[in-house]
Amino acid sequence: MSVEPLLEVTHLSKSFRVHGQTLQAVRDVSFTLAAGETLGLVGESGSGKSTLGRSLLWLLPPETGDVRFAGERLRTLSKQALRSRRKDMQIVFQDPVSALNPRANVFRNIEEPLLVHRMGTARERRQEVARLLSQVGLQEAHGLAYPFELSGGQQQRVMIARALALQPKLVVCDEMLSALDMSVQTQMMALLQQLQQEHHLAYVFISHNLSAVGYLSSHIAVMYLGKIVEYAPTEQLVASPVHPYTATLFQSILHIPESKAARSALTTLPGEIPSPVKVPMGCAFHTRCPHVQDVCRTQEPPSIQVAQGHFVACHLAKGDFA
Repeated sequence: MSVEPLLEVTHLSKSFRVHGQTLQAVRDVSFTLAAGETLGLVGESGSGKSTLGRSLLWLLPPETGDVRFAGERLRTLSKQALRSRRKDMQIVFQDPVSALNPRANVFRNIEEPLLVHRMGTARERRQEVARLLSQVGLQEAHGLAYPFELSGGQQQRVMIARALALQPKLVVCDEMLSALDMSVQTQMMALLQQLQQEHHLAYVFISHNLSAVGYLSSHIAVMYLGKIVEYAPTEQLVASPVHPYTATLFQSILHIPESKAARSALTTLPGEIPSPVKVPMGCAFHTRCPHVQDVCRTQEPPSIQVAQGHFVACHLAKGDFA
């Protein structure tokens, strides 16, 4: 018997009007995510990752496509029903300094979603905030501090505690590691894993840190100029990337060499990602692809299955998987 996915995204597109032009931020994105799994979302800046993350939660309602959460279409929900449903869908933003209320202490910042949804008595909320602080590795005394008095890692722990306050089923983590030291990043990754095991959480993990994505994710989706160009189970994608863009991304991961002689040449991608206001014809990656062919310049490649659960949008891919 098949298990219904927690999150089901079909043909999602989101654009913006910028100076009289249309900026295509997310283009025809589809994927599913089961409870307790993590989808890593990678790609260069400007590829649409953060916009997609916000669209999944209907913070940025898309023009076309659907998001089903636990079988329920978000597009069909009233404002009141959507607000209630958002208890199950939370987000940890990249910059806690701008996301946290600087005029409220840590306790009030974490308590806020409980107040908004009118959950518990004052005493019960105090107990819940104390429990959340402990769960994310902070002391109860940190509740009296203000965000600016905490380190970056402590601020992110507060953000995670606030996201967990409503006991969600899905958490979108939007570049939450980007401003942290490496040692603190490791602590945050361990915390995310622990919380996932304890609460059976599903994550959409958006990051430029490919090593972290490979470590945390069960599946990885690679975005380029608003589209998912490759999607696969993590081990399979890291071991055998098919799309030239994916291959270049993962070749860019730095490894500490045993000696100076063992250093390999750095792999770079020529040029920059094109403007989403003027998406190239055909395959959007053809302007930078080292294997470009004539068909790439004129025809947009469909997403085909090349192995079990492995999908690629590239004319060079062989879709002979049965």
